[in-house]
Amino acid sequence: MRKVETIIVLSVILLSFAGTSIAQTFGTLMGGGASSDGEGSVFLLAGNDAFRTGIAARFNITRVADFGIQLGLDRVCETSFWGGGGDLKLVLLESRKNLPLNLALDASLGKLDSRDVKQFLFAFGILASGIIETSQWRTVEPYLSFLVLVKQVDRDAARGSSLESCLCPTGEDDTDAETLVRAGVKLSLTRETQLLLETELGDHALFGAGFNVVF
Repeated sequence: MRKVETIIVLSVILLSFAGTSIAQTFGTLMGGGASSDGEGSVFLLAGNDAFRTGIAARFNITRVADFGIQLGLDRVCETSFWGGGGDLKLVLLESRKNLPLNLALDASLGKLDSRDVKQFLFAFGILASGIIETSQWRTVEPYLSFLVLVKQVDRDAARGSSLESCLCPTGEDDTDAETLVRAGVKLSLTRETQLLLETELGDHALFGAGFNVVF
């Protein structure tokens, strides 16, 4: 029962910080299993008229749950947005020897700020990853995530500008939803370090990489 209570408490904490945090804004950058230890990473993704970079960390809660944070810069619509992050991942299916597949749900809340405009975001989706062992400790973990990202833009500051039409292409509605598909692979470099390669297909196509350290 303590595990369930811990998950509930952390979920409430994430909801209470909705105005200041969101992981999954910048990238998935993780597999479908729960982190067994703490992890920290740096990442960089770029595409046509879009760029994002930052740092991330994940922490274990239970055998089937972990949470993460991301802090970084998102450059889009010729404007720089700064934000931070928090998300909660619940593993539905754990990898086993006869089925090396992880399946998890992930939810996050948050906010990105520019000098004039604020974006509030909620993301929810499913994440799957497979584990391929290439040696005693080396693994290759391809992953795929499908996310629904709901974005609310504070339009008053951007009213009548090109930024308004770029962030709100659907018209007068302040809230917009989009589907994101992210695919990547986590490659073991040593027992404690991994290289992550990731691509995102959404309003902007992005490709990038991250370097992850287990601590």
